[in-house]
Amino acid sequence: MIITEETLRLQKLAGIISESQYKEKLAEVDINLDDKEQTVVDDVKDEMSDILKTMDTELAKAAKSTNEGLLTIASIAIALPAIMGLIAKFGKAAGNIVNKMLGKKPNDEASYNQWMTKLGHIADELHHLYMAPLLAVTKKFVKDEELAKKMANGIFHAIVATFLIASGATAIKALQSKNLSLATLESALSAVKGGELKDFFTGLFKS
Repeated sequence: MIITEETLRLQKLAGIISESQYKEKLAEVDINLDDKEQTVVDDVKDEMSDILKTMDTELAKAAKSTNEGLLTIASIAIALPAIMGLIAKFGKAAGNIVNKMLGKKPNDEASYNQWMTKLGHIADELHHLYMAPLLAVTKKFVKDEELAKKMANGIFHAIVATFLIASGATAIKALQSKNLSLATLESALSAVKGGELKDFFTGLFKS
């Protein structure tokens, strides 16, 4: 019997497997994007490339303001406005493409869950393509590897949060993803909605 993502989701809903077992088993399932999902991923490549280039440039500028050429909480705040501006631009572009290719947020629960599953596929593919480049940028300016990972992960969740909001997503518990932390995503969503991304990022840097 071939275990599919949908089978696992139903097993989790029925209480046959736990959330952690679901995540573990989902990681073993190879998810192939359908043509519409792939189109969304392909169409946001330029925006993602812009985010990476701007991060590199702005973090380099911010790091120069410190003696060791490494980032501090104060210096990262200098780089954030330009990075946040591009994340907002990405979210808008991704949201428009999602609405065009996958349609706007459905009203009935079953269709909404299927729609969110597709957004989860897109988020996982973006993670696969861009998490390593994001980490490569943060590691250049942050000596502590765990902190560099935390920062890259936080930025990625903010990117996904922005595109989910722009797409019209509301209840994110319906999002099924191999690579996202729902807790971090909830924090990022609250920060995006409340205009508090700066606090979200500096909070990651402190923790």
